[in-house]
Amino acid sequence: MAGILRQMGLLTLCGLRSLDERRGIALVTVISVTAVVCVLVSLLAIREGTSIFQPTRADQALVLSRGAANITQSNLTRADVAAIVQAPGIRRSANGEPYAFASTVIPVDALRRDGKRGVVSLAGYTPGWERVQGGVSVVAGRMHRSAVREIMVSEPIRRMYRGFDVGERIVLRGVPWTVVGVFASSDSQTDGLLLSDAETLIAAFGRNTFGQVKVQLESPAAFGLFADSLVRNPVITVDVRTAHEEFEQNFGFMRRLLTFVSCFIGAIMACGAICGALNSVYASVDARRQEIATVRALGFRGLPVIASILAESMLLALPGALLGALIAWLLFNGNFVNSGALLFKLSVTPQLLATGIAWGLLIGLIGGSLPALRASRLPIATALRAS
Repeated sequence: MAGILRQMGLLTLCGLRSLDERRGIALVTVISVTAVVCVLVSLLAIREGTSIFQPTRADQALVLSRGAANITQSNLTRADVAAIVQAPGIRRSANGEPYAFASTVIPVDALRRDGKRGVVSLAGYTPGWERVQGGVSVVAGRMHRSAVREIMVSEPIRRMYRGFDVGERIVLRGVPWTVVGVFASSDSQTDGLLLSDAETLIAAFGRNTFGQVKVQLESPAAFGLFADSLVRNPVITVDVRTAHEEFEQNFGFMRRLLTFVSCFIGAIMACGAICGALNSVYASVDARRQEIATVRALGFRGLPVIASILAESMLLALPGALLGALIAWLLFNGNFVNSGALLFKLSVTPQLLATGIAWGLLIGLIGGSLPALRASRLPIATALRAS
């Protein structure tokens, strides 16, 4: 085994030393692998951005009106909300306050920093939302107050849109609202919102219903008790979902579609990169026919020849994979994408970087397989005569 590894190392080293004679075609391989990995990781970063909406807490549930697909289609009266927050299974504070809040969402036209029109979501929360939502910290100004037309903006929205600095006023339906604070959130779904008082918001827009109620349960096991009590309540007609079910309802299809598109486009581009790797390694084999025939005549086996060619091909693809992953990370990690009223952060995670590098190495492996087989089957006498 040691002899095979030594033979493979010697042959691989010889092959790498000859790269200078085929710089052009080797550079094509590196560039093509770089492009494949960069595009793949970038597309997967968009998918990862939708994934961070996925709730990690299993003890949270959402209540919407019967048949509503999301908060914008749901209508819950104050009587509905009062019945929901009294349901069993909800966590309560020491003084009996439920860990629950009602909310509503209004789309608001806004102007981006680049001059283009956009849409952001203005969310109104009832008091107590901080207990359930959590992870919100004020980075400038202060929290909005109840019964006052005040708005807090997320830091990403303040950076992307005009007119959302602290102290500025936003006119909604002819009535000015004051920006009183800027917040940052560990919850990416909240990070793409404007926040205000729910009662003030629905009154300003002529509404009398809320969109949903979000609750924190005593434990994940309490969901069955909570949901059954509401479904069987003849006074209200609601649907109860876990936070995970809500995510799948709203973002599951988008995430699966982005995964398919990323892999499909990456596979198409990978085919081109494999062709580049094939050309480069075939050129290496042709240039080294005499060398390979000589070492075969000296007793080198076919397996070290195959392994050395594959190793050379993968080492040729590795710089492209690393460069593509680095470019994707520098250009996209931490950036925000605004799609309609949905704003989410691109995330190039270590797992995505590892996936991209693995794709690059796989391209090198596949691209070197046929030349490696050809080199191992090269007739010794014919190769020596041809040289």
